[in-house]
Amino acid sequence: MCDSTLLAESAVTRPRWRVLYGVVCPPLAMLGIVEVAAPPAPVRTLLRLAVVLGAVAVMAVWVRANRAALELQEWCACAASTVTVRVIESPRPSAPPRSDPVPASPAWVEEEREVEVASR
Repeated sequence: MCDSTLLAESAVTRPRWRVLYGVVCPPLAMLGIVEVAAPPAPVRTLLRLAVVLGAVAVMAVWVRANRAALELQEWCACAASTVTVRVIESPRPSAPPRSDPVPASPAWVEEEREVEVASR
């Protein structure tokens, strides 16, 4: 789309990759410690689950905190001049005035009907 040499590095916020590595390495180390320590099976399973869920939660927070930087990483400096945004105005149509009044209830409600009860 554009020449990538035009991209000004200082103008673009970059994702904080070191923070991601910093929050992912300790859970990996804890998983290694859990495997080496070899606690009983139910405890080991719960420890694995807690460490993995914690790591996934921290990674999700990191992605949310860096979502703008991750999006901007895909853009180049001339992207603003090449992206076209069309705004189509659509005014809300006004309803025409009603000439006939709206009845309070349908006509079939006011009709008299006979009800037959079948006996056995």
